[in-house]
Amino acid sequence: MILQKPLDREKEQAISLVLTAFDGGDPQMSGTMRILITVLDSNDNAPVFTQSTYTATVSENSPKGTLVTKVTASDADDGTNGRIKYTITNSLDEAHTFFLINEDNGEIRLSGKIDYETARSYHVNIRASDDGGLTDSCKVIVEVIDLNDNRPTIDIMSKSSIIPEHSKVNTVVAMMNVQDPDSNENGKVKCAISDESPLRITSTSNNFYTLVTDSELDRETA
Repeated sequence: MILQKPLDREKEQAISLVLTAFDGGDPQMSGTMRILITVLDSNDNAPVFTQSTYTATVSENSPKGTLVTKVTASDADDGTNGRIKYTITNSLDEAHTFFLINEDNGEIRLSGKIDYETARSYHVNIRASDDGGLTDSCKVIVEVIDLNDNRPTIDIMSKSSIIPEHSKVNTVVAMMNVQDPDSNENGKVKCAISDESPLRITSTSNNFYTLVTDSELDRETA
């Protein structure tokens, strides 16, 4: 008994045949027997990810061990041929510093502190390999969510330490630059001074402000 075509265990794991033998007598006699063929697996299938690209979000300053996402691959082979191991393959960036993956179940967790102001997203390359050396790859794009974790900073660009009491209204006393590295509403700033001051703040352009006189000054009063 020989094969007429290659077998594929993933399509048919077992073959059941009935062998019949006839003699040449009259009347003709026959005998039968059942033959059960079990198809053994070979490592002819590579792992396949359910997605080529995964997306996930995580808040900055999240603690180590935070679950980011989970990747999944399947392998049609059996036994050790179908056993999958997950690894992070990034070598030229800092993905290994901030993320680790469970090689058995594909869970990706934080292993370092991430900062939105340092990096707003990460691309993590994942490889799934079986025990026979066949592989598949996917990419995980991790978007970092900004938190309001930065205070506004005020940089005095120029100022007048003294000013004559006969100075006109709107005389510039100081020029400032105010920055907040947070994003969107977290990074919007407003400048204010005490109401009892004879000065006011005006905005000249994005993040630049001037401190000007708002009324006549009187040295004998202040």
